[in-house]
Order: sequence, then C-alpha cells, then structure tokens
Amino acid sequence: MTGRVRTREKCGKCGGAFKIVEEIDILCPVCLTKPEKFYVKLYWQGVKHRFTRDRQGHKLDSYRRAHRLLENIRTAIDSKTFSPSDYNPKEIEQFKGRRLLEKWIEGKESQDKAPTHLKSVRGMINNYFLPAFGDMDVSEIRTHHIDDFLDNLPKSLSPKTRKNILIMLKNFCSWLFKRDQLLRLPAFPMIDVSEKPIKWISKEHQLKVLSFIHPHHRPIFEFLFYHPVRISEARALKVKDFNFEAGTVYICRAWSGEVLRSRKNKKPYYLPVSRHFSDAILKDKLPEAFAFTNKIGEHYKLRKLSDIWHRARRAAGIPELSLYNATRHSIASQARSAGVELSLIGAALGHSSLASTQRYASLDVLRLCEIVDGSDSNIISISSRPSKA
Repeated sequence: MTGRVRTREKCGKCGGAFKIVEEIDILCPVCLTKPEKFYVKLYWQGVKHRFTRDRQGHKLDSYRRAHRLLENIRTAIDSKTFSPSDYNPKEIEQFKGRRLLEKWIEGKESQDKAPTHLKSVRGMINNYFLPAFGDMDVSEIRTHHIDDFLDNLPKSLSPKTRKNILIMLKNFCSWLFKRDQLLRLPAFPMIDVSEKPIKWISKEHQLKVLSFIHPHHRPIFEFLFYHPVRISEARALKVKDFNFEAGTVYICRAWSGEVLRSRKNKKPYYLPVSRHFSDAILKDKLPEAFAFTNKIGEHYKLRKLSDIWHRARRAAGIPELSLYNATRHSIASQARSAGVELSLIGAALGHSSLASTQRYASLDVLRLCEIVDGSDSNIISISSRPSKA
C-alpha cells in the first residue's frame, strides 16, 4: 500500500507549486502559504483511490486532518477492516447520526408506542442526541463518547431525567448493534436515582377536598378517591365498562396525550366498584359514551382535572400535592398503612408484577404510630416516609 497527502492547489500569492514535505506538511517555499484543500492519494490492491473527506464527512481542510485520515486508513488496512466505500460521501451519509436517529424513531412509531412516550423520545433526539451525534458516524460510537455526552448534559437536569436520557441512548445503541451498524456496545455508566418519598393524604382529607369541588366535577374525583386507577384510565372509562350487578368496573384503556389506547402494561383487569360510588351519573348514557364528562359533554383533559384539584386543595388547606399522589398513591398508601398485603394492593393497582408494588413495602404508618403515640393515634395528613425500593 502506498499512500500520500496531496493538494491540487497553487500558491494564492505567487502562483507557484506547493512544496511537499512528506509526512510533515505542504507549503509554498517562497510565500510560506499553505493550501486550503487536501486529498489522500492511495494505491491499494492495484487500484488508485482518492479521498477528499474523512469518515465523518469533513473536508480535508488541513494537512493535519488529511494525515490523520491517512494514518487511520493504514491502521484499517493492517487490521483488515479497510473498505474504500467507507469514505464515499454517500456511504458516509448513511451512517450519520441524524439519518439513523430518524430511522430509529420511525421504527418506534410503527410499533404502536404511546404518543406521550414518542413525544418524550423526540424531545431527547432534538435536544440532546442530534447535537452530540447528528454529524457523527455512529458506527464509531465508543465508551468515551458516552462519557463525554453525559458530562455535557445540562447540570440543571434531575438525576432521574439524566438516567432516562441515558437509557434511551442505550436503546438506540442496542438497535444499531442488532443491525450490525455498531461492532460492539459501549459501556454505559450507572446513574443512582434514589426513590422519592411517597406523598399521600388520608381518606378524611381526600373527602375534605371533594367538598370544595363543584358538584358537576365531583363524580370523577370521587371515583379516583376510592379506586386506585391512573388518571388517564379514569378519563377513558366508558359506561359499558361498569357492571353494577356484578359490582365491577373493567379497566382496559387509557389516554396517552389525546390518543385512546390500551392501558400502560396492556393488561386489562376488573376492579370492584366501591360502595361509596353512585351509578347515578351513568343513567341515560349510551354504552359507548364516556362515563365522566365535563359541562359540555366531552371527556376530561388532564390539565383541567389538575386545575380543579389544585384549586380545591388550596381551598381545603391541603399542602402542595399532585393529583396522582392524592389519588392512586394515596389509596395504595392508605391500604398498606392499614396492613393490607402488597399482593392485594398490586392487584388493585393493576400491576403486572409485585416489584412494581414494592415501593409501598415500608408504609406501615398506622402501626408505627401505635408505637410512638399509642393505639388511638390518627394517620398524618401527608406522609413522606421513604420506601425501600
């Protein structure tokens, strides 16, 4: 193999030819100027090749960049991994991060992923992945690139957000590896995210807030205060899902953004209807109608329910607490504090495994209160006792 760095330019000042100092530089011996464009001239297996860009698609605008490319080619030839097509602009473009990231997300969109999930991934691509890997040949991603990427993430991001971004980047790299577009998976660092304390309120305080909610909106909140479903699942309930003769409600779908789809783990289940919940709101409604609707007969939007909750919460004097914590988390925490087994709590929550329910394992507040305050103690209004995740 014979390889050299060359230029086709003449000196811009005197018009003379540049002098080639092999393996060192190219310059005009009179004016000491240097060319602006270079190329690598290569004879390999009896064929003449000329490369004007490196594998990232960058033009060879300095002798240093051109010589570095030549050294990389020599290394690839020695390791028997060299292919001239790797330096073809069209081939290079196929391995660019911006092209393959788009192909990756298109594949996710074709797999019936939740719209909220896809929106989140799109945000990660636009805000973090494209700036770091958009112009890079992703077949060359190595561990040090992952480390640099993590170091350059905004310091304002929470540990959980940083972990989610890294998980999604690992997902992308695994996709490349399965397609043989990445020779080996880079190592990904572990990000320790401590489990946040579970915040919840007692049934007494739930009902206190309910008294400050307009009568038209009370049914969906009453349902959420007695049934530990996700808010998106309650919003998606239809009249046909209730069977008051059997005393059950069928939890089978949820809203993802404004798209109606199967619930989070895709496993429907039956939940007993609480004796505190009235079927009056379902009367005179068709089976396909939504069970809970706003004043103009449309299903509730999540933001609207959150606004209603916070107004009523403040009026009732309840400290800052999300609607999700005040409903699903609170019901599960109340049950665990009363000594209900985790397996039963998990069944009521619709969890597919006990591991998802384990975060409630340490919530045995009533029994602890009996130790410190005596058996007549009442549950505190908001509990923030950390779990043993």
